[in-house]
Amino acid sequence: LLFGRAVTCQAGSQGKPSAPRSRAAAMAGRRGGGASRIGMMEGAFFVPRTELLAWANKLLSLSLTKVEQCASGAVYCQIVDSCHPGTVSMKKVNWMAKADHEYVPNYKLLQAAFDKNGIERNIDVDKLIRAKYQDNLEFLQFMKCYWEYEGAGRDDYDPCAARDGKQLPTWALPSGAVDVPRAGGKENLRPRRPVETEGRPPTGGSRASPSAQPAMRAMRTSPGGTSGGSSEAQARAAVQQELEELRNTVEGLEHERDYYFKKLREVEILCSSLQSRMEETETLPDLTHKRILTDIQDILYAENDDGGGDGEDEVGPA
Repeated sequence: LLFGRAVTCQAGSQGKPSAPRSRAAAMAGRRGGGASRIGMMEGAFFVPRTELLAWANKLLSLSLTKVEQCASGAVYCQIVDSCHPGTVSMKKVNWMAKADHEYVPNYKLLQAAFDKNGIERNIDVDKLIRAKYQDNLEFLQFMKCYWEYEGAGRDDYDPCAARDGKQLPTWALPSGAVDVPRAGGKENLRPRRPVETEGRPPTGGSRASPSAQPAMRAMRTSPGGTSGGSSEAQARAAVQQELEELRNTVEGLEHERDYYFKKLREVEILCSSLQSRMEETETLPDLTHKRILTDIQDILYAENDDGGGDGEDEVGPA
């Protein structure tokens, strides 16, 4: 009799009334499930800055040149919206935010989207809004990893339409729309090197007389000259800005290299100490697989507490 009831219950569970609950459970497991599978050793956490920016620009039709431009939270909001369209209120995202207090509402929208999609990830707003390279690099790496789980197979998302009607900074415009710099000089746009025409022979007339050539050379080389001096000053400014960007990039890479080297070194020290204990003692009752895994995770997920430096530029992965 009990066996017959069990078979009847099993057959009833396969009927039509339980189908909606199965679909709902499958949807809940699928949505946000990628976030729980993301670990520190995911490939996205080793993606360099240039590749991350290229991915974000292609995915969202942007013109990002620095990771720090993501600090406003607008880019993170649209990445989630590209994975789960309609779950982020894109009309409320402030793309023109320039100060910390203007960034916070964007992160409230992002947190609401995380909760709605079941994304279990701590958003450290206080660190991200400071526009530090390391903090935003790691969070952008997480967003790319989440997109690979949840949004990589979606090809029907229109990022420009999602932010249509919003006032946008230069870096939030498609790459083809920022070829010609606008008046007012937006950030991260390097001035183009003007074409020097001084000293060239006239195209429709005779060449300059020999007596005028020394004066033309002096005008080109004089620091306070006319357009020639201005062109050289602009060229020097462009080179100086490019050098500054390269210097910032190298500093960020060095910080990232030192951070992960320190993690590997601490894991190596842990393994060496465990090996020494195993050689000295045959049985270690407190040495279990769970204990070893916990010790390694404590090292990987611990924040950088190095006393050197100002302590602002490097932050361990959350």
